[in-house]
Amino acid sequence: MKVVALILGGVILTGCTPTVKEVVLGKHREGLRVVKEGRVSFSEEEGRFVRSEAERLGIEVPAREEVERELRRLLRDRKSLEIAFRRANLYIPYIRPIFRELGLPEELSLLPMIESRFNPFAVSRSGAGGIWQLMPQTARRYGLRVDGEVDERFDLIKSTRAAGMYLKDLYREFGRWDLVLAAYNCGEGCVRRRVRGDFWRSRNLLPDQTRDFVPRFFAVLLIARSPEKYGLRISLDSLKLENIVLTETKRVRDLIASKNLKESTFRDLNPHIKGEVIPAGSYVYLPSETSLHPEFGEAKLLILENGAKVYIKD
Repeated sequence: MKVVALILGGVILTGCTPTVKEVVLGKHREGLRVVKEGRVSFSEEEGRFVRSEAERLGIEVPAREEVERELRRLLRDRKSLEIAFRRANLYIPYIRPIFRELGLPEELSLLPMIESRFNPFAVSRSGAGGIWQLMPQTARRYGLRVDGEVDERFDLIKSTRAAGMYLKDLYREFGRWDLVLAAYNCGEGCVRRRVRGDFWRSRNLLPDQTRDFVPRFFAVLLIARSPEKYGLRISLDSLKLENIVLTETKRVRDLIASKNLKESTFRDLNPHIKGEVIPAGSYVYLPSETSLHPEFGEAKLLILENGAKVYIKD
């Protein structure tokens, strides 16, 4: 994979169109104070950042000690966190344009850090799946296919669009991003039944995991803003994909043979394809070095903001 400097910082919310406040991961900054193992302190500068992000999102500023506690929890396993942020580097350039198109705050592109650590194969005990940890019924509500052949909760682009539409609907109902975050974690029914007013006044009525969700979200924003400050060494690989829509049903083995791919590579890029057959209409993700094969029919080439090629059939 090509090494690039990838932007993953926080964002500034202005009106309905979010703009990116750019922070280059891995860039050395003079005077940077690196948090050592076992030592997490919360500076005034970090406090200002949390306040500014909360104000932009219209969320009551979380208590400093709560964000610091979640920061400490996240940093207990730096190795695991580094791997999660490396995955985030790969996926966020595909998530951000979709959220921008939907008019969502781009901070929300980091929600999978809490939900799944950006693991595309993640499945929870309750049956939620993919980086967005969508339940089957929620996924189907937003048009995703979930069955024994294809589970589009594990499809990067389709699941991201479904999650974005779900977040938009939650905001239409609750009108506050703190309640949206809580509802995304425990379900809208949970928030309807238990919350009166804002998140902070009702949080003790929520499940333990949801209770910590909002302060943890701000802790993730802090780390994403300056991962090197917290002792994280994150590679800057990029993932460049071609997204092809199959016009007819095809066997996996035939596809990978025509593309000269290893099956392990195909499975890593396409966790939504469960069996040996790829049904017509499915998205298939391939390394961008491969060319569009005539058997896939005519497709429209889109160039994402990070230069990735996506083929879409009308």
